Amino acid sequence: MHSSILLPIGLTLLLVAFALGILLLNERRYQRQRLIAERHRALGLPEGELVYEDADGQGEPLSSSAYPLVGKPDYIVQAPDGCPVPVELKLNVLDATVPFSNHVVQVGAYCLILEDYFDQAPTHGILRYADREFTIDYTPTLRKKVIKLLSEMERCGEQQPPPLARQRVAKCRACAFQPTCPVGRNK
Repeated sequence: MHSSILLPIGLTLLLVAFALGILLLNERRYQRQRLIAERHRALGLPEGELVYEDADGQGEPLSSSAYPLVGKPDYIVQAPDGCPVPVELKLNVLDATVPFSNHVVQVGAYCLILEDYFDQAPTHGILRYADREFTIDYTPTLRKKVIKLLSEMERCGEQQPPPLARQRVAKCRACAFQPTCPVGRNK
């Protein structure tokens, strides 16, 4: 009789411990989701799941299998509909009323790369300056422009340097074509 009373009490304690464990696990999961959502909002990212981050420079390079293209967007958010959205930060740019064309091409290049990584191709990317944000539509025209620029870049070499009329000094110093480029040589 004594052991039959202990069995239900032991079983009851086990069930209570199990229930408390499940509650604790659910609470941790909720707290983690809340922290992720708060960070997402603080970063000003679009709705969806943050699936890649390189704002700190620690992200792995992403590459295209079809084109000679490697890149590291600051963030990639997978929208609820499954489309990836690259987010590029250019926080040193102020008072721009329109996005710079080279930044638009950069976002387009990230979209081209992401075609390899997701079931759905991107429809747009986000370009964020210090004081404003632009949605860059990934149109067939932008895609073609990126591919055309890649083709032009492939043709460049020592015998045929890039066709430039002018360039910023800092960019010329970092360029691999600087020793042979008629523009870069003068910098």
